[in-house]
Amino acid sequence: MSPRVPLADEADDEIAPPETLFGDRGLVFLSHSSRPREEHELGCGDTLQRHQHRKTYLKRLLAALGDRLPPLGFATWLDQKDLEKGECFDTLIYDALLRCRSAVILIDRDALDSEYVLAEATILTFRRTVGDPVHLLPVLLGDVTDKDVKASRLGRVLRLDALLPLRPANRKQNGSAALSTADEITQELDESITPCDDADSSTQRWIDHVSSYLSQVTDEALRRAAKTIGVNSEEWQTTRHKPRALAAAFLSCEPGLVYKALQELVPQLDPHQVQRAVKYVQPLWVDLGAAQVVMAANNRSAPDRVVGLSTRAYRLGRNLAERATAGDWRYHIHALPEITGEDTINELVERCDLTLRDALNLSHHDTPQQLAAQLTDMEGVFVVLRCDSGDPSTARAVMEELRVRFPGIVIVALAPADHRLWKAEKIKSAYESFTRAKERAARKYVSDTAKLADDEIKVDSDD
Repeated sequence: MSPRVPLADEADDEIAPPETLFGDRGLVFLSHSSRPREEHELGCGDTLQRHQHRKTYLKRLLAALGDRLPPLGFATWLDQKDLEKGECFDTLIYDALLRCRSAVILIDRDALDSEYVLAEATILTFRRTVGDPVHLLPVLLGDVTDKDVKASRLGRVLRLDALLPLRPANRKQNGSAALSTADEITQELDESITPCDDADSSTQRWIDHVSSYLSQVTDEALRRAAKTIGVNSEEWQTTRHKPRALAAAFLSCEPGLVYKALQELVPQLDPHQVQRAVKYVQPLWVDLGAAQVVMAANNRSAPDRVVGLSTRAYRLGRNLAERATAGDWRYHIHALPEITGEDTINELVERCDLTLRDALNLSHHDTPQQLAAQLTDMEGVFVVLRCDSGDPSTARAVMEELRVRFPGIVIVALAPADHRLWKAEKIKSAYESFTRAKERAARKYVSDTAKLADDEIKVDSDD
């Protein structure tokens, strides 16, 4: 393990306040690929000699950043591990990824296909999408081009190529180039990051809530839960604020592991705490990529503010929006009456209109102008609408009219994967492929976690 700052919660708040621990300009996460590779892992035309030269240059660059950033008020996180295909992502690293104010993503030839860099960048771009105050700085090293990034998963999946990456003036990979590139990165951060303030963050609110419940259980129960989700035992022993570290780690876990960890924890919580904890962890079956699609719809122009999910289950649609918003109370998430073929379009619209006004505590007599003004003051409104019982054109007409009456809302449209809605209407899907297996797994996870809170939700229920 390379030298690093402690986990955010390894320090006693009374002894080391956050600005002392992370510097008055916050934590800088340095994402990179450092794992030595075998010859068969290298790309076409690459050689071991070139690979080793890249890693020597990278080591010099990281050392130079470690020298330059702290005097300017930054703390740095540097983790020199990397994943081979099939290895698990270190869950405790989430603490740093979720608390950093800025992240430098160093993209050399090895980082383009690194599972570790992709995992880190996925978390960081998700935070950016949901409005967390995190500054991302991709840096192209060596002969890596914008075209290379765009063609890699960092570009195809995360669109890092669209973030205006830094292209160092000296693209050589020697000692002097490492120093000059470190100077350019340091200057960029120095000009972009202001001293820390109390910037709000939905993910930090989520961690605060969940850790408050976990703080009620014993250290031994926390240790067992941490072991269940694969936290390294040595790092766990050195973590002071274990509830917060475990809450942050939950965000990286497979849903099945979260459920097993909860089984270790809920016997020590009172019924109300169990219900609240389950409410926060239940949406964790949703992939971060799908959550990003939903939150991105909250920032797009009105015609694009519809996202599809291939299921009839209202609960899964709500979970999708809850994962996107990290359960932040400032966002409103409501289910509307199902669109059926028995009523006229006007009747369906009126029913949905009244339901949404009541859910948002808006008067039935408010004019369109009054509605628009009140919706502007809201962080975001997500409505879940099941559309498989009527004609696709009817569903589209209802959704269009609702977006006119309630400007700015995001609609999560539900229908089975084989329904005509997806073929007839151009609706952006939250998942590239939400298979029946994924849906079954999501239903099972929701049912299992609900049972921990004595809430009976049948696996096959669509409510």
